[in-house]
Amino acid sequence: MSRSQSGLYKCTKKIQHFHSSNVIEHSDVSFISVKELFSPPEIKVTPSRVIEGDEMTCDTRLDPLRGGTELHFAFYRDGRTVREFGISNTYRVRSSQLEDSGKYTCEVRTTSDTVRKMSDGLHIQIHEIFSPPEIKVTPSRVIEGDEMTVRCDTRLDPLRGGTELHFAFYRDGRTVWEFGISNTYRVRSSQLEDSGNYTCEVRTASDTVRKMSDGIYIQIHIHDYTVQNIIRLVISGFVLSAVVCFPYFHNKW
Repeated sequence: MSRSQSGLYKCTKKIQHFHSSNVIEHSDVSFISVKELFSPPEIKVTPSRVIEGDEMTCDTRLDPLRGGTELHFAFYRDGRTVREFGISNTYRVRSSQLEDSGKYTCEVRTTSDTVRKMSDGLHIQIHEIFSPPEIKVTPSRVIEGDEMTVRCDTRLDPLRGGTELHFAFYRDGRTVWEFGISNTYRVRSSQLEDSGNYTCEVRTASDTVRKMSDGIYIQIHIHDYTVQNIIRLVISGFVLSAVVCFPYFHNKW
């Protein structure tokens, strides 16, 4: 039944007699009002400025006399399914890519699929909670034995400045620093084996949003004994020899 089927109803009974004419009986007329099982759904977001990681809700109200009815919810963006039917009436936006913004609708149905209702559309612009991270190294040229600092930089949305972020660091895809609140990874005395392709990852404390940086190759250099350095060493050697030998030759003279 649907609400449009509300109206005046009557029924008719036809009695057939073997040796006489048929008898037709009519019931009284009754008005039957078809109540809605649940209200038309409405898609809602709180707050109105949606940040990646936020949730949207498909809001509907069940008839009090059918409060035990199980409903299933689905979400669509620009007519395409972003979440299949399930018992949860919320959908979490996990990224803020351009394609994640659009016209969202939700649909509600009974478990038996005898009643379905679609919400009106709501255009939602998704904003990023923090910018894609960028990995930086100090100093720019790392010599074997130097202290090396690798930093993971990102910017939080001003309206979510209190959000706690966690940072992890990887070298050639392997974890060198587990998730923690510090955005820096330090190597006190860099060795040649610390060379590699470094990336960092940022996530919210609730792990609802994650972002990975591009990679940066860090080469640990050995001590660079250039020709200039060698010349300096030779000159220093001559000077030292002269200082040591001068008293000897002076006494001879």
